[in-house]
Amino acid sequence: MIENRRRRPGERTMACVVAAMAAVAVGLVQFRHGIVHLLDTVSYWSGAQAVADGHPFTTRLAPSFSNFSAVEFAERGGRIPFVDFPVAYPLSAGSLGAFIGVRRAMQLLSILALAAIAWSVVAGTDRRTPVRRIWFMAVAGVAMVMLPATRLVTQGALSEPLFCALCLWLVVALARFREGGGLRPVIVLGTLVGLLRFIGAPLVVLVAWEHHRRHRDPRKAALIASAMVTPSALNALWASFSGGGHNAGWRGLQRADVETLVRSVGGWFDSRQGDLRRTYFTLDGPSWWSWITTLAWLVLMALALFGLLRKRSRLPATAELALVSSAIVTAGLVAGMAGFDGLVIADNRLMLPSGLLTLAAIFWTVSARPEFRRRLTFVPVVALIGWTLVAVDPGNLAESFSDNSGPRSYSVAADDLGASIVVSNDADALHWDTGIPAAYAPLALKPLTGELVDEVPLYEQLPCALSRNDGVVVLSAEATFSVVNRGLLDAQVETGRLTFEPMEGADVYRPTEDACR
Repeated sequence: MIENRRRRPGERTMACVVAAMAAVAVGLVQFRHGIVHLLDTVSYWSGAQAVADGHPFTTRLAPSFSNFSAVEFAERGGRIPFVDFPVAYPLSAGSLGAFIGVRRAMQLLSILALAAIAWSVVAGTDRRTPVRRIWFMAVAGVAMVMLPATRLVTQGALSEPLFCALCLWLVVALARFREGGGLRPVIVLGTLVGLLRFIGAPLVVLVAWEHHRRHRDPRKAALIASAMVTPSALNALWASFSGGGHNAGWRGLQRADVETLVRSVGGWFDSRQGDLRRTYFTLDGPSWWSWITTLAWLVLMALALFGLLRKRSRLPATAELALVSSAIVTAGLVAGMAGFDGLVIADNRLMLPSGLLTLAAIFWTVSARPEFRRRLTFVPVVALIGWTLVAVDPGNLAESFSDNSGPRSYSVAADDLGASIVVSNDADALHWDTGIPAAYAPLALKPLTGELVDEVPLYEQLPCALSRNDGVVVLSAEATFSVVNRGLLDAQVETGRLTFEPMEGADVYRPTEDACR
């Protein structure tokens, strides 16, 4: 049972505060050198900066998977709709960033999210939990924010920390609602979770079920769920009509998809598999025991769902709701993998919400078991220590997941040119370093999504679009993520529509006076 008033409010509150403060310390360590821009970091930052500048729902970056080509980006003056992600995170960071700076706001929100995650693990314990077990849960909560995947998304100031925090607190709020608590926190959290990540919108089904379970009014439960999902649905529709979305074609699940998912599940218990870099930069498959762990996890979620539907479960309410939430989020992720080409992958980052929900469910279950209250108290303690050493790897707490050494040479070159728009083969880094509106040069195959693009006419239209909007092309040999068709660019040089100029750290193509002929 979960109640707002605890038997030992002093000890419980102190444990929550200590856990939150420790999580804040973890966050400060991750940001000691500032934000490390990772995939999607710059997209969020650009959208938030637009909010701070008074241009909400827009961005000055066209990411590699954007539906807006470099030509369209230039013709729009280097500002396009923010359509590739939900709007809640950039709105929050941008609104706060208008006063303290957007990057500081993103750091602050990420750190507060870590504190909320650690706090929620303690807040979700049973009211009869002994004091020693409460502190056990506080340590577990801090360990969860120290996981390699959690540290990675924190360093990148991505949306995952906030999303995970909202998911965990939604579970706690639902458990309290089941025991007679208020509905308002559930509605607020359930609405926000879908606006942070579209994959969180289906959690309103769980809210509707709990409301029906308590009030026996299916019509009202459906109306509440519909109202909660409306903002995220409107966000998705607006994004789609404004140029967002990708070619959704059923491709099914490949063996590589399943292996990545299994490795991510293993990463909840093994820091080696929990390192996202092993997903993209190695050919390592999951450990043999990760398959067994994944099967056990699937069984646990099935049992939790069965207990929820039967309204009778041996699990504590928080654990049951957390496992069902994990199942819902994972099902959405699997559906995305099957239907959206390569844009969705069950890597450590995208599987992190499911992982933290599952780990919290395990800790809540252990803390509620009567045999661990009366005897064998050393067993969960030893297990927690072992898991922390193997999965969390606290010795690498200060590890950096990417280089953050400062502006790249091609970013400096682009800044010195004084152009209003830059087309590049590393638009993310260039935009992050300089703030100049940036887009990726046209590619025959769009990264991540695998969509085919007819790049020839785009390169033919590019010189004129750059000329009319004070744009240039800046390419770097350092960038490996995106490969530019230099042959088509050089063809425009031969026709006299572009000029080529090698600079230190960059190759520059400028439009000529004949760019639009």
